[in-house]
Amino acid sequence: MDNNEMTLATELLHELKASAKRWFVAFVVMVILELATIAGFIWYISLPVEEYAEIYNEDGNANYIGNDMNGDLYNGTDKNLSETENNR
Repeated sequence: MDNNEMTLATELLHELKASAKRWFVAFVVMVILELATIAGFIWYISLPVEEYAEIYNEDGNANYIGNDMNGDLYNGTDKNLSETENNR
């Protein structure tokens, strides 16, 4: 009986060791994948971006009041309004 318990305990320890090794390998693979994802994201956001905005209407470019695109918009006169309404 002593020999049978020893065999069972030894078998359980070997199985536990193999399971722990598999979990450690899975953990290392996941850490590598996470670091690769973060590195890819950092590379992606560091790419150069060419950003410009041109806004056209029927008469040409729209004119913004101010130094940025957040100011009021002045497009000139409205063709649908009469001459007296445009001069207000």
